[in-house]
Amino acid sequence: MSNPFSVDLRALAVLRIAVGFLILADLIIRWGDVAWFMSDYGAYSVAASKEAAGDFRFSLYWLIDGLWWVNTLFVLNVAVALLLILGVRVRVFSLLAFIFLVSLHNRNPILLQGGDNLLVLLTLWGVLLPWGARFSVDAVMTENPPASNWYLGWGSVGLVLQVLSVYFFSAFLKYGPEWTSDGSAIYFALHNDQVAHLLASYWRDWHWLTVPLTHYVWWLELLGPLIALSPWFNPWARGLAAFCFITLEIGFLFNLNVGLFPFISIASLLVLLPSSVWSFLESLCKARSHPPMVMYFDGPCLFCEKTCRVIRAIFGLNAVIRPAQEIPEVGALLEREFTWVLELDGQRYIRWQALVMCVSYGGRFRFFGIILRAFGRFGDRIYAWIGRHRAEFGVVTHHFMPYRDFMFRPGALIQGLSVLLAAVVLIGNVNGLPQQHKQRLHPNVTEWISEWQEMALPLTELLRLDQRWNMFAPYPQKNDGWFLMVGLTSSGDLVDVLTWRLQPPSTDKPQNFVPDQAKNYRWRKYLTRMKRKNYRAEMGRYASAACQRWNAQYEAQRAPILGDADRFWPQLKAFNIYYVQERTPPIGQRGGLEYQLLWKHHCLDEARLAENAVHKAMLNSEAVP
Repeated sequence: MSNPFSVDLRALAVLRIAVGFLILADLIIRWGDVAWFMSDYGAYSVAASKEAAGDFRFSLYWLIDGLWWVNTLFVLNVAVALLLILGVRVRVFSLLAFIFLVSLHNRNPILLQGGDNLLVLLTLWGVLLPWGARFSVDAVMTENPPASNWYLGWGSVGLVLQVLSVYFFSAFLKYGPEWTSDGSAIYFALHNDQVAHLLASYWRDWHWLTVPLTHYVWWLELLGPLIALSPWFNPWARGLAAFCFITLEIGFLFNLNVGLFPFISIASLLVLLPSSVWSFLESLCKARSHPPMVMYFDGPCLFCEKTCRVIRAIFGLNAVIRPAQEIPEVGALLEREFTWVLELDGQRYIRWQALVMCVSYGGRFRFFGIILRAFGRFGDRIYAWIGRHRAEFGVVTHHFMPYRDFMFRPGALIQGLSVLLAAVVLIGNVNGLPQQHKQRLHPNVTEWISEWQEMALPLTELLRLDQRWNMFAPYPQKNDGWFLMVGLTSSGDLVDVLTWRLQPPSTDKPQNFVPDQAKNYRWRKYLTRMKRKNYRAEMGRYASAACQRWNAQYEAQRAPILGDADRFWPQLKAFNIYYVQERTPPIGQRGGLEYQLLWKHHCLDEARLAENAVHKAMLNSEAVP
């Protein structure tokens, strides 16, 4: 595998499994906040979502308004992700996973970050690649799987270019002196307490380390992709680049709270690893030797045979699969007990015990045998239920687990589409370069790129191919801060609207922005983006939704507050949103704080905003300066 654009089928399979798990993780993180972020009863209605979208965007979440529809799509998305992980009908469920992911991103783009863009792009390239050829149910059902582990096609060219573009074009966007000359970028990044976590506070002032690391990161992003594409000493050059980038992402994991982004990046970088690495890893996971087995199934039952195949593949069994009717004695046992039969070391096992013995004496994952053994009689009931419904399972497996002679190989149409998408991705990244870099191109080239970008806009928006890898670019943010959302109740008390506490918010800096102010990194992205000038409309939506939520509880809970029989949930009259901005000083200097009033909101009568009753109450209170 010396071609720099070839990929290992095992790497593609691991990427497919990783993408499935990342989709599941993302859904779990989002699920608790769908009422706020994806509902007309929250801060971002369907109408607002459509208004913010381009002409060629689409979302399944726009079809029906209501939380039941959002939750239904989430459940379906979970099912699609699980089937993608298992490798069932990979082409179909890869496409469905992509459609669900694009729909989710278009429903509320305010929450998105670079990792989300990369995840949807990886899923799209998976649709065009044979990433179900290994470690999948589809592969188990194929009589003639691909003999070679490497694959080269226009889809692999596009995937490799996509993975490397994240770093290569990011280097050009990092044109500030903090990256290119004085080396202070990592210092500023680790002092942004909205994202810094874990190890960041321990070493961010070690300038003897942060300065050379800054230069290392910038040069790695610039030269690493070129090394990976080197025609000399490839694939080891590509493996070295992948190793350096993966260690970089691990560094992000332990120092910056940027959600799933590092995990998504690491998953993408796995496709750069050479085949020798995957062969070594496969040897470590190779099934251990164990006594040979014979798995007998009911001959007419294709579902039974397919189940045996899957069990053999997952647990690495040295097993022969045979119809029970070939051996009269075994066939009689199967008919009498209505069960499959496992023969091991001269002994025969049936029902749930047969599965326990398969796992306990298999070549992989033997520890599952202990878990299965604990089910005992309940396991037999599960088996009996499956046996009674095996006709229905047979119909399902007929559609979802069909036998096939050969695995999917991208044809001319998909190869052509891959070329088009690779060109759109590459030219789009070039078009997004800073003006000082684009000026170095010939004017005719620059004009052609702009025209191409405009012509490709429908495809770019439809498939979410738009991308700009500008994290900490052109330089890291040099200030952070925290929010004060001071509410005034109808009884004249000050409350903390952000955290729903019936006491004035503290002006002290929160120990951790996440989770003290933002429940997770989605909330952090939402709050910090909301304060920008071009997102001022979101501030109003947030304020209206907060008032509605707070006073809905006032209307619904006129009972005493839990634990305090003399207090009731108060009515929110108005609240102000303040931002305490903390400037990160240059190395060796001291910073300062600045209080900013971002928004005033009156929950009961907008005409009374001019009174600014909240600010007057704050002046009379000792709790909030």
